[in-house]
Order: sequence, then structure tokens, then C-alpha cells
Amino acid sequence: MVIVVALACLAACGRDHGSARVRPLPKKDGSPALRGGGAPKSPRIANYKIEARLDAERHQITATETVTWTNTGTSAVDKLPFHLYLNAFKNESTLFMQSSRGMMRGARAAAGNWGWIQVDSVQLAGSELVSRLAPTGPDETVAELTLPAPVEAGATIKLDLKFTAQLPEVFARTGYKGEFHLVGQWFPKLGVRIGPPGAERWECQPLAVTTEFFADFGTYDVSITVPNTYVVAATGVLTEATEAPGGTRTLVYHAEDVHDFVWMADPYMEMISGQAKVADGTVEVRVYARPEQKEFARRHLDAAVGAIMNFSAWFVPYPWPVMSIVDPPLEAAAGAGGMEYPTLVTTSGDTVFARPGLRLPEYVTVHEVGHNWFQGMLASNEAVEAWLDEGVNEWADGKVMDEMYGARTSGIDWMGWQAQVSALRRAVVDDPASVPSPIATAAYAFVDPDAYGEATYSTTARALATLEETVGPTKFAAAMKAYAQAWAFKHPTGRDLFEALSTSLEQDLTWFFSPVWQSVGGVKLGIRTATCRLAHPARGVFGTGGSRKTVTETEAPATGSYLCELVVTNTGTIHVPIDLELKFGDGSTQRLRCEDKGHGAWERFVIERSTPLVEVWLDPDNKLALDSPVSHHYRLEGDGGAALRASAWLASLTQTLMQIVGP
Repeated sequence: MVIVVALACLAACGRDHGSARVRPLPKKDGSPALRGGGAPKSPRIANYKIEARLDAERHQITATETVTWTNTGTSAVDKLPFHLYLNAFKNESTLFMQSSRGMMRGARAAAGNWGWIQVDSVQLAGSELVSRLAPTGPDETVAELTLPAPVEAGATIKLDLKFTAQLPEVFARTGYKGEFHLVGQWFPKLGVRIGPPGAERWECQPLAVTTEFFADFGTYDVSITVPNTYVVAATGVLTEATEAPGGTRTLVYHAEDVHDFVWMADPYMEMISGQAKVADGTVEVRVYARPEQKEFARRHLDAAVGAIMNFSAWFVPYPWPVMSIVDPPLEAAAGAGGMEYPTLVTTSGDTVFARPGLRLPEYVTVHEVGHNWFQGMLASNEAVEAWLDEGVNEWADGKVMDEMYGARTSGIDWMGWQAQVSALRRAVVDDPASVPSPIATAAYAFVDPDAYGEATYSTTARALATLEETVGPTKFAAAMKAYAQAWAFKHPTGRDLFEALSTSLEQDLTWFFSPVWQSVGGVKLGIRTATCRLAHPARGVFGTGGSRKTVTETEAPATGSYLCELVVTNTGTIHVPIDLELKFGDGSTQRLRCEDKGHGAWERFVIERSTPLVEVWLDPDNKLALDSPVSHHYRLEGDGGAALRASAWLASLTQTLMQIVGP
């Protein structure tokens, strides 16, 4: 992916778009912030009103902000913590720069083009409090405001802030590249109060390379002043657009039941749109891209429309009237591409190598749109349980891609090559057992970003796929839908998901959740022994004294059938039911099931057949996505010992390739 992006950036260098022209004043959306104008979907604890002005030459934003916060807990609050995310890009000593080493997704932070945010004023009822705002933690990405008086339970506080935000050269989801601006994590944003009644605490983590975002739901009213040559896309709906002095214009956006606000400004973007039909209406889908990327824009639009329709049908209907997809300029794609925000996401994957049928661009769009369910609506604490968004979304993305493009061709359908997107991902990531941190590790506590990515994204998706096949896809789909409907706009935890699934599936799933999420390791299937011998009645000496009798080979001849013994092992930490398929010398087959739910690491099977056992397939239907299929197919030779094990690697490699790419 890094090589592809680098080549695309080289191809984009020197492209001349000509002089920026004055754009027509955009039309107001004319629709409520929630489709149908329904009742609030969240408690709307933190609400923001922001007036911002972009200096496009300095890549700097000056703004005022009014934040209104309600204490919904049962204990008083005397301090308010604010995220100041842009300070992660202030210097090389920040937690983010130290943990990333200045690299993320193949992009390197540009030397000298730093980003920062400065709070110039904080007022409460006209009294200046900025001297009470002080950094807390390892850097300046979190600052704590000490209040002159506590906010009692049930009370509301209203603060007026002034701040200046300097964008970095685009890196790690925010910044500028040339005249393109992606303005993310750009304003002072309150943390979230969590915990049981009477023991609430603030959750407001400093920004590290693996920690993303967590905030309360609320309403946003944001006024953005930009040059009149710029196209703007933003969270929410456009409620007002007016020309302003000095060749600028002011656009006002309103959003409800969201937990963040992002916007894009660029002088060369064009917009195309389409409609996604959901159960209770339609969603307008907009894709913003520069002219040279128009062919990809259409692909992103089709993918986004299909994603919204499928995610809405499988979980909860998309509640907002608009979804915006920003396709960043090629030279900005590594830093700005592939990021999710409420009602606006950025995509990526536009390269000369992504021919139609090579579905990386579509997959990125589906993945980012999917976040509007698992991050936008369910909105779990990503600093602590990132897998609840990224991993669950990854599992759902594969389902959506299969539905849209075909189960066998969802990843590749090009020049006779076909592959499922989930199989492709399974092939390119490590064996889950090789990751030294369990899924349930807090995002900031993984040993390194690679371990975070593998456990949070891939292993979680593989775990859910394994559970899905274990309990049955239809039942699992209904259980996941029930979870989404019950917990939308409520910040569920991992325990909430586990309890919801156990309730819906009417079984205690602790045997699965505990080892999979809390332990290091995976499923490690193998065949310890597989032998066959001619069957015959028992021979030997039977009875005592005068009744003692010796049964010989003549008296107990072979029956003509074979007695085959098979020992299946699972030396991993995760134990799930295992299907086996046995093939015998006459071409017949037999299915067996090892109901292993943590009761042991091996099971013995004894089968009598008319011909000997010649082949064994473990997990023949590829249900165990948690296992690395390196020892799933065995052909018996001789006594089934050394030759059995020697042939396993080559057979499993062939099987793996067949799973990934078809003819």
C-alpha cells in the first residue's frame, strides 16, 4: 500500500489546475439534521457553537467556541478536561510523535511544518479563566480547566473560548497539502465522564499513535468562513450560505447527535451525488474529488451508496440526511485518506494499479462509511476498546463487500483472478497466535502499532467470523442487529456486546469470549496420529480356571473392515467446535464434529469402515477464521506418522492459495 501511494504521489507531482475560480454559492440543504426531524437520539451532553475563519495561505484557523455541558452524573465536577489534539503535532517530544516516530500509514511528518492549538481565552459568565487552564499528562494534548465553583449533579455549565489552530502539513488524519485542507481534531473538545453513579471519572486520554477518539454526543452549530474560491464539505447539513467581505463566504452547518465535527476546504474539488435508499427514506451521498480523480469518484459513490443501504438493513438505519465522501488529492492521500467522522469520511486507493475489479478503492470507502455505525452511532471508547469499532467494523465490511460484489469476487474480479476480500486480509496478516497482546488490550498499551493493528482489526474480525460460523450466520446476524439497536448512541463497552450476544443467542458464551479477548494465542489445530488396521473380533485368553479359553486368529478372523483411529489436537488457547471431513479408500466421506469448548486439547475418534482412511480435512468449510490454515489437510501414507506430518505443510499451502484466489 505504501508503494502504491508513493507512486501515485509521484504521478501527481506538477499537476497544474490553473487559477482557482470563484465558486457558486452553495445551496442550503433544506433538510433537518436528522432524517424526518425526529426526537433526539442521544442525551446531548456536550453541545458546541463554533465560528471559524480559515487563513488559506497560513493554513491557520481563528475561532470562537461556546461549549455547553451538562453534568449527568451523580457527583459534582470541579475540573473540565479538554482535548487539544493538534498539539500532538507541535514538536518531536509529544506522545504521538514519540509513539509514531513521525510515521503513520506510510506517511512521514513534514519537517518544520508543525501543527498546534492555542486557547487564548476561556470565559464563564464574563469572567476570564484561561489562567486556570493547564496541560496535564505527558504533553499538551490534554488541558484541564479548574473551575471557580463545582458543577453539581444535573447542572449545566456554559463556557466561551477563543482559540487559534495551526494545521500541520497533512499527517495522521488532519492538515493541509498545497491548497487542500482537511480540518480534523481542530477545536478544544471535552472529555467524557464515565463510571458507575457516584464514582464517575473523566476519560480524556492524551493522543498517541494508536489512540483515536471518544466524546459525548451533542449538537454542533459551526460557522466557517473561507475564500470564495473554495469548496467545503462538513459534518451535518448546510443551513446558511452568505457572501462575506474580502472575497470570502461564510457557511453555517448544523449537526445533531454527533460527537465530532470535521470539514474539508479545497479550491479544485468537484462534487457528484447519488441516493441511498434505506427502510425509512433516502440518504444523499456526496463524493468530493478533484477532476483527475473523477473515474474513482464514481466508484467511491457506488460503494458508499451500497454500504449505507446494507449497513442500514443489517444494523440500524443511517439517521442523518447526508453522507459526504472526500477523496483527497493523490499527494495528500497517505496523510488524509481513510478516516472516519460523523457524516463525513475520507477515502483512498486511487492509483493506476486499482483497475476496475481490483477493489481497494471500494473497500476503503465501505470501511470508512461503516464507521458511521460502529464509531459514529455506537461510539465506544476507542482509547480503551478500539476493537469495538475497528474490529467489529472490519467483520461487517467483509459481509457488505460480499453482498455488493459477490462472495467469491468481493476483493478481486480482474482478468480471470478472483478473491474474497476477507480471504485476502486473512492471507496478508500474521497468525493471531503471533501477536503478543490480546484483543482486550487498551489501544495505548499495545507493544507496537503493528500488534495494535493485527489484534484490533484483523483478529477481532476473525474472532467474530469464527463465532458466526459456530452459532450459525442467521442467528448471529440477528444478535448483532439486536446489539446495534439496543446500544446506538449509548457508548457500549465490550461487556455490553458480549452480554447482548449471549442474551440473543440464548447461551453463555464465556467459553469463547474469555480466551479469545483476554488471552494471547489462537486456534492451533493438528492431527497427532491417524492410523488404520484390519478389524477383527478380540483375540487372546479369556476366562479363568476350567473356563479359560484361547481365541486365535483362526477363530477370530478379520472381518474385512478397517478400524481407524484419529487423534485431533488443539494446542492453542482458543477452543471451539471443530468440523472434520474424512475420506476413505473407496472415495466415500464422513463428517465428524469435535465439540471442544475448552474441555481439553485433544480428542480421539475411532471409526470402522470397509476401506481405510486416506485423507483428513480439519475445518473443511473454513469456519475457523481464527486459525492459520497451515495444517488443515492431511493425506495418510503408511502408518500415518512421519509421512503424514511431512506432507501437511505442502497440502495446507495449496489449500490456502485455493481459498484466496480462484481460477
